[in-house]
Amino acid sequence: MPKLYTCKATGCTAKFERVYSSLQIVCGPRCAIDYATQQNKKKAEQTAKQTRKALREYNRRDIRWQHKQTQPAFNRMRVLEEMSWFHERGLEPTCISCNKPNMDWCCGHFKTRGAQPELRYDRKNTYLQCNKYCNSSLSGNIEGNKHTRGYKQGLVDRFGKSAAVEIMEYCDQFTLRKKWSWQELEAMRKQFNKKIRLLELARATA
Repeated sequence: MPKLYTCKATGCTAKFERVYSSLQIVCGPRCAIDYATQQNKKKAEQTAKQTRKALREYNRRDIRWQHKQTQPAFNRMRVLEEMSWFHERGLEPTCISCNKPNMDWCCGHFKTRGAQPELRYDRKNTYLQCNKYCNSSLSGNIEGNKHTRGYKQGLVDRFGKSAAVEIMEYCDQFTLRKKWSWQELEAMRKQFNKKIRLLELARATA
């Protein structure tokens, strides 16, 4: 009795006797086409997977890419930390610059990332701020205007004159250029995300 083989084409379970070649693995021409199509698809998927993996590894070593991933994590963490600061004191969160509550909150940098990038992930340089008006429209609203107190006065009102001056002097004098490594940014981001999870859990159970 001739030996029977199971067709290798996906979805076909037919048994066949090899008649075309000693290496035949499908039952006939139709399944041969299907099998070839399936194999080509698998190869394409493997190639795409390898390409994505290579891209991820390339991005990991790219400082710009790392900053793009890390900055939002830090900003989110600082907003949550600031909200927690107000909550612990029984205070309603307000913008550091305009002192208004119930705003579209963001992480407001006292010294911009462009001016002093070494302070971009520094807590002393970042406080709760409304995004659209003070942060975006007024570029941080540092000095204030006839309608708002401004960032500097906000620090004084919140921490007292002595502590506010210390914060501002720290930010003014911190001008040492920082050369970030991708490993450092990746490690920082993990810590930021860990803190975010803890703060979000605390908010959910408060």
